[in-house]
Amino acid sequence: MPRPNPGPFEPLVYLIQSPAFFRAVGLGGLALFTVLSLRIAAGHGLGYFALGLILFIATWYDQTIAICRRCRFYGTWHCLGQGMLASRMFTRLENPLDDARVFVHFALTALFLIYGLFWLWHSIALGVLFTLWLPIAGLSATRPGGFSWRARPVAR
Repeated sequence: MPRPNPGPFEPLVYLIQSPAFFRAVGLGGLALFTVLSLRIAAGHGLGYFALGLILFIATWYDQTIAICRRCRFYGTWHCLGQGMLASRMFTRLENPLDDARVFVHFALTALFLIYGLFWLWHSIALGVLFTLWLPIAGLSATRPGGFSWRARPVAR
């Protein structure tokens, strides 16, 4: 499937899709997003914090067993060590994810992001900042060649 041409934003799109940008803005922003949203939720009650922590752990576990194990960067520091940690806990999988499993992954991720944005919007500045961060982080996580965990491995 051919990639759509980003038009005049092409240099910006290529910068956003670089591995360094993904690590700094995508993953660093996700860490900040998680810490701040859980902090705000904890200020409103232990139950809200526990719910967020459970969502975070479920999302992280899902990414580890479904995505990391199929990624071309499995066993490397590409995602700030998650691939290294996954390689120590689970064996690599060569089969791609089917559409139903991809839906479950993105639904769980969306649920966690909605939870976090709900709490971050208790502060208007944080709400605006992270609402603007979300599409940039999503673009930084997409690769020009597509997701490696969705494609069949190349025969060697």
